[in-house]
Amino acid sequence: MLAQSAQTDLLEAWLYIAEENQPAADRVLDAIDEEAHALLLQPLMGRARPELADGVRSWPTSTPYILFYLADNEGITVLRVLHHAQDVRQVVF
Repeated sequence: MLAQSAQTDLLEAWLYIAEENQPAADRVLDAIDEEAHALLLQPLMGRARPELADGVRSWPTSTPYILFYLADNEGITVLRVLHHAQDVRQVVF
């Protein structure tokens, strides 16, 4: 499941990359989607990030983006998808 903020992050990432290379933008989003689905199998493999918010975990993808998510008995909820260079302390979770 993607929170609205994660959907917005993905759209912004796609638009930014697609300005130069639309196929690359598609590949980045496809890779992020695949890795988010992999987290469903082992949702606790991401790093706990208590400094950001209670229960938040992070997973660095094979792309320049990091997934920030919550894990529960139902699966995961991706809260944000942020570029690794962003200062996550300035982001609302």
